[in-house]
Amino acid sequence: MELIPTPMPDGDVKVDILIVDDNPNNLLALEAMLSDLGQNLVRAHSGVEALRRLLEGDFALALLDIQMPDLDGFQTAALIRSRERSRHMPIIFLTAHNKSDEQISKAYELGAVDFLFKPIVPAILRAKVQAFVELSRKTEEMKRQAQLLREATQREHERRLEEAAQRWEADRLREEMVKERRLTETLARTVAERERAEAALQSSNDRLRFLSEMANRLLVGERPKELLHSLYRDLSGHLNLEVYFNYLLQPDGRTLRLEDFSGVDEAAAQALHLVQLGDGLAGTVAQTRRSLIVENIHESDDPTVAGIRRLGLTAHACFPLVAQGRLLGTLAFGTRQRAAFVPDDIAVMQVVCDQVAVSLERARLIEELSLRNYDLADADRRKDEFLAMLAHELRNPMAPIVNAVHLLRLPQAKGPVVQRALDAIDRQVGHMVRLVDDLLDLSRINTGKVELRKERVSLSTIIEHAVQTSAPLVQKQKHEFVLSMPPEEIRLIADRTRLTQVVSNLLNNAAKYSPPGGRIDLEVVREGQEVVITVRDRGIGIRPEMLDSVFGLFVQSDRTADRSQGGLGIGLTLVRSLVEMHGGSVVAHSEGLGRGSEFIVRLPIIDTRTIPPPPPEPPRAATRELGMKVMVVEDNADVRETMRDFLQLSGHEVTVAVDGPTAVEALIEQRPDVALVDIGLPGLDGYQMLAALRERAADLPTVFIALTGYGRPQDRQRAFEAGFYDHLVKPVDSDALLRLLDEARTRVGREPPDADS
Repeated sequence: MELIPTPMPDGDVKVDILIVDDNPNNLLALEAMLSDLGQNLVRAHSGVEALRRLLEGDFALALLDIQMPDLDGFQTAALIRSRERSRHMPIIFLTAHNKSDEQISKAYELGAVDFLFKPIVPAILRAKVQAFVELSRKTEEMKRQAQLLREATQREHERRLEEAAQRWEADRLREEMVKERRLTETLARTVAERERAEAALQSSNDRLRFLSEMANRLLVGERPKELLHSLYRDLSGHLNLEVYFNYLLQPDGRTLRLEDFSGVDEAAAQALHLVQLGDGLAGTVAQTRRSLIVENIHESDDPTVAGIRRLGLTAHACFPLVAQGRLLGTLAFGTRQRAAFVPDDIAVMQVVCDQVAVSLERARLIEELSLRNYDLADADRRKDEFLAMLAHELRNPMAPIVNAVHLLRLPQAKGPVVQRALDAIDRQVGHMVRLVDDLLDLSRINTGKVELRKERVSLSTIIEHAVQTSAPLVQKQKHEFVLSMPPEEIRLIADRTRLTQVVSNLLNNAAKYSPPGGRIDLEVVREGQEVVITVRDRGIGIRPEMLDSVFGLFVQSDRTADRSQGGLGIGLTLVRSLVEMHGGSVVAHSEGLGRGSEFIVRLPIIDTRTIPPPPPEPPRAATRELGMKVMVVEDNADVRETMRDFLQLSGHEVTVAVDGPTAVEALIEQRPDVALVDIGLPGLDGYQMLAALRERAADLPTVFIALTGYGRPQDRQRAFEAGFYDHLVKPVDSDALLRLLDEARTRVGREPPDADS
């Protein structure tokens, strides 16, 4: 809030003086010294309060103590100078400390006008303050005089304008008298001129009314494109134009297509149906985005106008349709009755073109917004369906696992009952692992982090592995499975695992969406340099409107509550991505619901005759008892104890550690052959633990294997760079773990016992 100066008794105006000191006694002393000046003294007990006072009003002077808590005088002065409103306010620094050249220099750098030391001589203080009070008053007086001068100048200007207006009015009256006298002498001519003026006014009013109605129809109508033909026709009639052409820019950004026309026959319009940017009048106008008015066409030999000259036009006006900097097309008008346009006609045509462009852009934005809202709503719906199905698919295997755990806890559970429970747990955990793997595969593909490991492979081997993978689901549903393979061997350069995944996903899809006891056909044929893999079922089929989107993410066919094997809706997305990464294609066919479906994969056959066969795999050693010393470093008790039990039952000597620091000491003391280390340990994570061991026991012969829930390529690379021998992703496959321990045995020089011993 701005402080309003208070007039003093002698007519002078009081000014505001800001005194800043954290000591109340000093403030009282300053007020006593300055009370004789009769000004408004405003207190501030700190630098912060002083800044707040400066926000509320303007001051003629600030007396600022240097030694204050929080913000000292120099800091407060720096902030005062940083504000535009108080930048030029005079500041006198006050201090009780000894005079210092450094302090004085700093004060003047901050724009101080003076520097006083305590104890302060009242007469000196009043004299200095009085000088700045007078300066402030004179400044305000100068402002007031300047305002008075401006007001006087304004009044003088208004007086002169009034005099000029009176002179002009007098001159105009004299001219009118002369005109009236002349009009009286030529009454007949005057009547004719008035009639022409009335006609022009009527024409102008008609045009304004027409433009207003047209703008209203374009902007209010929900489908302005449907109104354009009638608007062009009305405008042609209004301006006595016989021809118009409306071109719209096509999605390629280079071609104009004739959307609407009038005044020419179909054959002539067909010849002008498509125009490239830069060609002819319409193409030139679209390219330059400038209107082009051509008159006296019959006298012109310009080749650019040859096309419209053949149409018999004598004048032609073409305008670009541009809205928000976006080229939409062109609009042109022509006539065969006159050689030129009047300026008003061109202005009206320009206004019409501008309004048409705005209307077309508005229609485009409305349509785009509608499609975007639909896409967002559809994506949101599919996301909700996916989350619901993910919860369903994860709960399904959890139920038998929980039941099996309860069963195993019963003391009377023995023999076949225990085995069935263990088999159920194994199957359901495998199902959950497959769900997680599918999600991870999809994430890697979408982020471009999947690398195909291509090699020369036999297609029959891929088909065989895929059939074996899908056999449990096919047999469970009691489907009839028919396989048809070509007689010749087909070899591909492909990723064996990923192509097996493609065929297996298609077979699983057919099994899931077929009623029990159905038939599934897998047919492989060679067509030239392509192999065609067809998976056909007689199941629930696909609705026609779903065929284009069936490979989309989270898209599923119609489902019912009893179709529990529906999956997450990402299997077909993986199929399409993996097939396209192999340079192939996949399509879906169906004659509708209840009539089955067919998925056709086409892959290129690459000539493999010049590619040497891969070296034979070395024979695997028979499984033998290793008897190795293994340490399991894991903070999760369930994982730690179950892994210890498994390794002990497999013949190993096992110790455990629950965190990083404990593991470091135990490893140095026990020096095991192998350490299985969880990366996410408390205290020290797996990487930090390994670094600490390298510093304290560089000669430690232990082979370190990382355990983690992260299986990205960069996670594996980081583990190798940290010094781990290998990287296992949870849940760990037991066979893979035993094979890895067998490899580690050779690194630590532990030979297995002879087979005969």
